[in-house]
Amino acid sequence: MKPYKIATLSLMLARVVYTINWFNIASIFYLVASDFKEDIAMLGIISASFLIGVGLFQVPAGIIAAKYGPRKIAIYGIMIASSAALVTGLASNTSQITLLRFIIGLGMACFFGPSVILVSKYLGKESEGLGIGLLNSAHALGGIIGLFGWVILAEQFGWRSTLILSGGLGISTAIILGSTLLRDADEIRNEFKIKVSRVFSTLFNKSLIVLGITLLGFQAGSSMILTFSVFYFVDHLKINPIDAGLIGSLSLIVALVSSPFFGKLYDKIGNARNLLLISGIISASSLVGFATDSLYVITASILITGFFLSAGFVIVYAKAKEINKAQPQYQTLAVSFVNGVSLFGVFWVPVLFSSIVSGLGYEMAWLLGALVIILLILPVVRLK
Repeated sequence: MKPYKIATLSLMLARVVYTINWFNIASIFYLVASDFKEDIAMLGIISASFLIGVGLFQVPAGIIAAKYGPRKIAIYGIMIASSAALVTGLASNTSQITLLRFIIGLGMACFFGPSVILVSKYLGKESEGLGIGLLNSAHALGGIIGLFGWVILAEQFGWRSTLILSGGLGISTAIILGSTLLRDADEIRNEFKIKVSRVFSTLFNKSLIVLGITLLGFQAGSSMILTFSVFYFVDHLKINPIDAGLIGSLSLIVALVSSPFFGKLYDKIGNARNLLLISGIISASSLVGFATDSLYVITASILITGFFLSAGFVIVYAKAKEINKAQPQYQTLAVSFVNGVSLFGVFWVPVLFSSIVSGLGYEMAWLLGALVIILLILPVVRLK
């Protein structure tokens, strides 16, 4: 097998385990809550801490990657996130879990942007959208395993053992990345000087800001479903935890197919604005189904929302990379920046959602969530 194919597969594997460590805490939180006598409010705080970490460090990670190359930063990021995930299984209180989730977010910020640049490089210019779509499919697969598989494991072995396991798997993928990711002449960049003017031109690029806000809308929808759906099914609809994990992961199951589809579609037609606007409106409309308390309607909503939410992630990353194509060293920064805007901006969603649930109930929380998605996606009409 050619080296670039092996490198691509190792990135996909790392992305899968990375996402397991992203989502598994939400799926097994009902066990954590039982041990520490907590409720949905603590899940909101823990989720917010993670999102602040992963959002806040996107831009620094992008700048460091410009200086030292994406390969090194991707490996270090996976190692940091996985080590913190492992230690989470040893936590003695929820304050420690909150801090460790922040560190996990920091590490994941270092991996994400570089992974997008590397997979695009390995697959070539004509397949950049498809490459990002495949990376998002790996994200979906990891989410399925984290949301559904980790419920089964936690029921059998306890939540602590499963977090130690996922952290250990992540450390293994960091070692694999170290031996398979291709080195190139740009990896050691002692002679490369970061130009502040180019950093600021990226951070204040109007199109990138619009993409970041648009992605925030898609991120908000994804965050609400993937953070709260399993707990919602168990707590409100009184569904068996394993069944809840399976239903909650349906949005990711369809994303396995839809992510490469939208990546290839973008490679062919290239109209990011229309694709994002249509996908965003359909996603928000489908989320309203959660407010019905009907399991059949909710299941259909999860499938439709998951299909179209994946478009936002694939197309935004591909478009952001394209905007900075004249400055290839700063492409990682462009991708990291739009991701940072969305992730740091979305940290309040879990806190607000859990607060609305406590005060007004789940139905109102889902309805307001759909409205938030619409409002955040509308600025995409200004995308050039």
